[in-house]
Amino acid sequence: YEEMPGLMKHHLYVCPEYSEQLKIHLAFRDYLRTHAEDRNWYAEVKKLAAKCYPYDINGYMAAKKPCCIEIIERCGMKGNL
Repeated sequence: YEEMPGLMKHHLYVCPEYSEQLKIHLAFRDYLRTHAEDRNWYAEVKKLAAKCYPYDINGYMAAKKPCCIEIIERCGMKGNL
């Protein structure tokens, strides 16, 4: 880890307790815990996105969005992380 000027050290995402967004996040997490192939795929997508967009959070998020949407659909949910 190298210190980079202007880069956030932490990111905190908060959802209301009974929100649909929280349900999606928990379903995504639980699904990845029990589906190693998709967990590995998601990890590779994140690594590639981080490599391609090391200083661009919007590019990083856009690069992994299709993978996230597909996994969310496999969970039986609709939406986006």
